[in-house]
Amino acid sequence: MAGDRPKRARAGACQNCRVRKKRCVPGDRLDQCQLCESLSIPCSLSLSPGQHVPSNLPTRSLQVREEDAPTPKPLPARPDLVLFREKQPREAQREPPRVEIVLTNELALELVSIYFRYIHNVAHTLFHEASFMMRLKQGRAFMVHVYAMCALAARFSHHRAFDEIAPHARGKSFAATAVTLLQQQSMYASLQTVQACVLLATLIGGDGESQTKQVYDRLARQHAEILSLWVMPDGIGVIDREERRRTWLSVCIADQWSSANLSVEPVPPPAQEVLPAVDDVEFHTYDPELLREDYASSRCNMWSHMTRALEIYTGIRGLLRRLSRGMISFDTYRVEVSSWRQHLDRWTERLPEGMVYSTANIKSFATQGLGRTFLSMHIGYHHFQQMLYFPFLDARAGNKAAQQGYNAAQCRSSANIVSEIIQCSTGTKDCELNHFLYGHIVMISSCVHLYTLCFGEESAEQSMARRRLLSNFEYLMRLKLHWPIVEHFVKRLRIFQTLCQSSMSDPFATENWMARFLTEEASKLSERQSLFHDVDSDDEACIAGPTEKIETNGSFRSRLSESTYPKSPGTEWSTLSSLLNDQNMTSEAFVNNALGWLLE
Repeated sequence: MAGDRPKRARAGACQNCRVRKKRCVPGDRLDQCQLCESLSIPCSLSLSPGQHVPSNLPTRSLQVREEDAPTPKPLPARPDLVLFREKQPREAQREPPRVEIVLTNELALELVSIYFRYIHNVAHTLFHEASFMMRLKQGRAFMVHVYAMCALAARFSHHRAFDEIAPHARGKSFAATAVTLLQQQSMYASLQTVQACVLLATLIGGDGESQTKQVYDRLARQHAEILSLWVMPDGIGVIDREERRRTWLSVCIADQWSSANLSVEPVPPPAQEVLPAVDDVEFHTYDPELLREDYASSRCNMWSHMTRALEIYTGIRGLLRRLSRGMISFDTYRVEVSSWRQHLDRWTERLPEGMVYSTANIKSFATQGLGRTFLSMHIGYHHFQQMLYFPFLDARAGNKAAQQGYNAAQCRSSANIVSEIIQCSTGTKDCELNHFLYGHIVMISSCVHLYTLCFGEESAEQSMARRRLLSNFEYLMRLKLHWPIVEHFVKRLRIFQTLCQSSMSDPFATENWMARFLTEEASKLSERQSLFHDVDSDDEACIAGPTEKIETNGSFRSRLSESTYPKSPGTEWSTLSSLLNDQNMTSEAFVNNALGWLLE
């Protein structure tokens, strides 16, 4: 009944109600008030910037049909923002049929909760969860945030609304609405716009649209600088100050990864380092009135430690690029590795006892809802180590010095710990690492295990590599169902295997390939002028061999969009695991069978 509907404050009224000096009462549709609906005239509330969710409207008030939503025009990618232009697939990718998605209050609350569980505090840190959930329930949450969060989270939902929809396609209508809302707000710099850009960059990155992701990352950076997010205005509360700090930190972290994909140096921040001032555990679990800023070294500050680790990553990435381009010799690389090893060692030494990687600390953070953040911090550290030592794996380099062997062992050890962390994340409640970036990290770890199987000499070491490779592949298969870009990571494994097996190809030092392979997770490596007898990620026959075939992204997405998509590795994995654990199977046969299964 109309009398039961909440009335908007004058500041939130539509233009027609203001002119007529009428109270603005929400209508049956999300984008119109009762007055405009009765007069059949356009309502200024329709997809207006900063639109909020009316929390206590009837369930159908959040209904958004794809045919009702304006068709968004993607922000154009500037040519100067990309270094390697992506090729169009040989067959145009077919989008799955449009499905009507109804975003009810119930579904919105569920999906936003899933976002905070699986994405937030792993991919980025932007919001105080308790405050955001309160705004959502009160109808004061920004719609662009709600739709972007729902688009990210829908792939992990088991809600009946998504029955028979492939996980990666479940959030498409929400994403389209979020893009439209952001485009209407993008001319106005605000904290909310910056946060929306970060959310959509994460979403688009998972879909493999690397050029468009760069646009959103750059837009977030530009708006953040216009606002001087690192400056705390007078008169704002603890939560507002901390969200500014954490949003600026997330923007800087995104810039680090984005610059790696572009093979350029990150832009130095225009201000001194700004780190979170509220304890991570308190910020995640405490009510707003209980939060306080504390700069004591004893507080839990995992995001601060991750930021410093990323600074080391930038240096390692530059060193790898210099080696791959022939700017330094391998001997010089070996000398400089010692310096970066010391940086990594000092990073671990500065960790408080409560943040050191251990079973007890994993359980402790898991019970506080920050197990994913804790594992994210440590898997990043070991990934940087496996990158740093990766060139020392090359058994054909002819360098058999003791230091060479030590560094190669360090690479294998780090790759093993990456696999161990992934196993821990899948087997420990509230520790799941479901972000697509970990697909790239696990792919590098798998390359180390694969190389050990192909060129290792000790049976115990090869047996360990076989087990780790199996667990990595199981993880990648699950991740591939949720994020289309993981298919791209998986194909790189086949490329690496092919190059390792070829007597004419050296994946370790030719044409800057190794540095790009290790650091540019979204780049198309096949577009270089290849010396590897035209090995191309789009050439299935060359990569997979004469008897195997790899699907293109188009066919893969088309297959997933069918109603009978695979729910999980399931029985196929059990059968493959039994087969591949056969110790009589050669390492080459093991790798071929495992990759063939993963690329199906």
